[in-house]
Amino acid sequence: MVAPKILLSWVNHVDLSVSVITASQETGNLSISNVASSIIGRRWRTTELTGWGQVDFGTDQEVGVLGLRFPRDTPFPVAGTISHQLDADGGTPGAGAAYAALTQPIGTTEGYGYHVHLPTTAITARYWRFTFAVTGVSFIDVGRAWAGPAWRPTFNIALGYQDGWSDLSRISSSTRSGAEFVDVRARQRAFTFGLEALSDTERDELREMGRLTGISQQLLFVKDPDTPTMETVLGRMSGTTPIRHRNIPIHQKAFSIRESL
Repeated sequence: MVAPKILLSWVNHVDLSVSVITASQETGNLSISNVASSIIGRRWRTTELTGWGQVDFGTDQEVGVLGLRFPRDTPFPVAGTISHQLDADGGTPGAGAAYAALTQPIGTTEGYGYHVHLPTTAITARYWRFTFAVTGVSFIDVGRAWAGPAWRPTFNIALGYQDGWSDLSRISSSTRSGAEFVDVRARQRAFTFGLEALSDTERDELREMGRLTGISQQLLFVKDPDTPTMETVLGRMSGTTPIRHRNIPIHQKAFSIRESL
């Protein structure tokens, strides 16, 4: 069985300066605008369990991947469904005339907190609305929203990739008794991999990615687009890496992505 090719997205239309983000309801200072924050804990909260969030990108944009990241202190799994509607400039927001995804399980997994939806082809749209139908809780928290182009390489990641969790906890010990005291903190996922058979065109695209993201801007990485719930990391590059020219016309680039919390 051939593994599906990875997916990268490094432009998030939610973050555009002209984007307008609205919701059917929000609670206190936990505003819908928080889904544009890179800090996942700054969440949007709604007590309307059939509520919706919406982003107006200002103009038509290419959308190949839609994603929501839920804070990890949210009760998991989030029981219920979600639907996505995309509409082009001049259309009615929420109508789904450009694209309407069927109602689907939110699909979050405890300890991960990702919902990713991939249209079968890229959609041109100005408006994105996501609508919940959730049960068993008194509120919904969403930490980050993502809508952007999707990039996939011709050849998949090389064998030898690394996937692991860093524990940010701190442990101190008593010099007298040796007893240990643990300050429990978050777990942070990191993924390291290489793309070793890039074409000239892919080299140019990833060079532009490096210019745009550096180490300061977020990107979305989906290792397995067929099963994204536990195979997605939204984060930043741990460091900049050059593109190496291996042969004509083959290039390679290493990635190390550290998850945002």
